Amino acid sequence: MTDRVTRAFLSDESLHGVMERLDLPPALRAVYGERLVPRPFFLERSVAERVAEDIRQLFDLLVSLPARLFDGSLARFAGALGIPPAQVALLSAERPPFHGRADIYRVGDGFRLLEFNSGSQLGGRDLGDLARAIHEVPELQGFVRRHGLTFVHPVEELLRAVGSGTVAFLEAGGMLRKFGKGFASLKESCARLGVDVLLGELEDLTERNGYLHLDGTRLDTVVRFFSLDNAVGHTDAFVKATRTEVFTPLTSFLYGNKSTLALLSRHRDGLEDHERALVDRLLPWTRGLDDVEPDYAREHRENLILKVTDEFAGTGIHAGWLHDDRQWSELLDDRRGQPFVLQERVRPTLDTVPGDERPWLTTWGWFVTDEGFAGMSIRSMPDAAGAVVSYGGNPHTRVSGLLLH
Repeated sequence: MTDRVTRAFLSDESLHGVMERLDLPPALRAVYGERLVPRPFFLERSVAERVAEDIRQLFDLLVSLPARLFDGSLARFAGALGIPPAQVALLSAERPPFHGRADIYRVGDGFRLLEFNSGSQLGGRDLGDLARAIHEVPELQGFVRRHGLTFVHPVEELLRAVGSGTVAFLEAGGMLRKFGKGFASLKESCARLGVDVLLGELEDLTERNGYLHLDGTRLDTVVRFFSLDNAVGHTDAFVKATRTEVFTPLTSFLYGNKSTLALLSRHRDGLEDHERALVDRLLPWTRGLDDVEPDYAREHRENLILKVTDEFAGTGIHAGWLHDDRQWSELLDDRRGQPFVLQERVRPTLDTVPGDERPWLTTWGWFVTDEGFAGMSIRSMPDAAGAVVSYGGNPHTRVSGLLLH
């Protein structure tokens, strides 16, 4: 069912050019300005919060897996996910804070999870400034007031979780330069909210008197964007700097690994009734590739998607329905013994875009923290443009902002 405010927007042609008249901050415009969906998106706040609560409960289930399946051993759990020993050595058994982004398709009146990204290394937070710009554009003000529209800014929610003091966003291995425009937009967004964050890389840190320092500046908090793999061999300062908070810990990576979803899906029958109902409502059937009979995987090509377990931006994803039987069989054979999962195909409800007769495929990126719903990253593209709605991995993908009512 189409949201009532969406129907009202689509039926009012005087509003259809609103995305061309946004007052975007310079760094945000440099990243997204040429790739905007020609419409905003709308959602009931109660729905946003209900789905966020489902995601929070799903995270609780994921965090419970070491105890349920591995006698509480985090090392055995990480080993079952295929995490190398050098990375396992960096992990802590302490429960990480709940902070993540769930990528979701809308299916009728419900929502289905594609993947869950756990930890602070999340893209798309700066799209909160896109939502703000939509909310403030003069041509939309009557519509905003009439429907009581608001927005939630993911960067504001991140800063709230981090707290006060000197904050640095940290990458590693040259990634700060590679994703320079994105970090400039994120820094710009923080500045608009009154926080001047520093940018740096893991290799640039030093430790003194229990604090991490970046270019001579003492840090109260670092927000981690580097990966578990990046951290290997570069954690001496972190171990010594017990007075600088790291948000979020490296252990968060375990619960964003697609193999963790496969474990949960595989063991659904052992869950309590309410837990099983949650998994069935939110999570498509997911299995490790090596846990699926080859004949089954080949025969159900049209209804399966193959995903590498620990990549992002659409890397290593292959939709069965976009391959012929021979190509699919070769893919499956080549990936056997490697960290891949098979997931049931989700067939989403497609969206309408003004001035475009093509149906559009939208991924809703639900940001969620311990406090609940923390904003949205909207990515969309024409349905015929592929199977993965990835801004970095598919040039047809565009972005938009979400307004709540």
